[in-house]
Amino acid sequence: MCRLISLFVALAVVCPAAFAAAPAVESVQGLYEGARTDSSGSHKFEARVVALGKGAYKVFIREAGQDGAVTKAELDGKTEGEAVTFSGASGDNAWKASYAKGTIKGTCGKGGKVEMKRIERVSPTMGTKSPAGAVVMIDGKNFDEVVAKPGKDGKVPKWQVAADGGVLIAKGGIRSKQSFGGSFKMHVEFKVPLRAEGRSQGRGNSGCFMPNGDEVQVLDSFGMTTYKGGGCGGLYKYKDPDAFDAFSLASAPPQQWQTYDIEYTVESKDSKPTGKPVITVFHNGIKIHDKVQLRRNAKAGPFQFQDHGNPVQYRNLWVLPKK
Repeated sequence: MCRLISLFVALAVVCPAAFAAAPAVESVQGLYEGARTDSSGSHKFEARVVALGKGAYKVFIREAGQDGAVTKAELDGKTEGEAVTFSGASGDNAWKASYAKGTIKGTCGKGGKVEMKRIERVSPTMGTKSPAGAVVMIDGKNFDEVVAKPGKDGKVPKWQVAADGGVLIAKGGIRSKQSFGGSFKMHVEFKVPLRAEGRSQGRGNSGCFMPNGDEVQVLDSFGMTTYKGGGCGGLYKYKDPDAFDAFSLASAPPQQWQTYDIEYTVESKDSKPTGKPVITVFHNGIKIHDKVQLRRNAKAGPFQFQDHGNPVQYRNLWVLPKK
């Protein structure tokens, strides 16, 4: 009996370690705010922890000094067993830290300490209600204003609606039933998936096509770069968002809801659209395009939301035509 009890005790000690797992990628990746402390005091910074797949991470750190100068640093992260650790630079500038329950702690530089906590910033326009006169295209309940592309069997796919109102992009894409040719204001809420092993255009790809055919790109650009105009908020293949880089992007982490607020202005002649439209775009409340002339001529057409084989979701999507 004593031996049996001893065996149970041994298993109770060994089993938790044997079944312990590394933190979920979803909980590690994301936006962090923190401070490093050294002999000169405390210095606040922002960090983007980007999942790269197979337990690897890249951390982009951005610290603004009192003189306005910005210092940037990069760390590499890796998963070993149940631990996620980060390191970068060397000598007196070396950083070493580890993750636990939403916090990354460690040392930085000679005698310095660092601590950063995962946060979630919500767009100031999140949940904006459709005003009077707006055409509501997606609200998670009524789909009278949009059309999904039929499959090869001729059947229209069923709408897949999540508990938070998100509508999964239908295979083949979605378009509005109505055509729009004039000026308008538009609100879009979207969420891209976490595809840690994807790169460039392989991370949460979709797009919002304006009536004239120009596209405002949807992509997971959180700490990731791609070709010109291909990043989140880019005017596809010809203009990046203003101040576009891995540190100043307006992009939120994947799996977090984001917003576009679009102002689209068209001149008209004899009640018909003419010339090239001008567009202003706010991404998560940050202006990323300011009265930019689009490449294609104005014309009446539907809105289209691209299916690029990625499980991107949309919700609270409406357009307000302007006289």
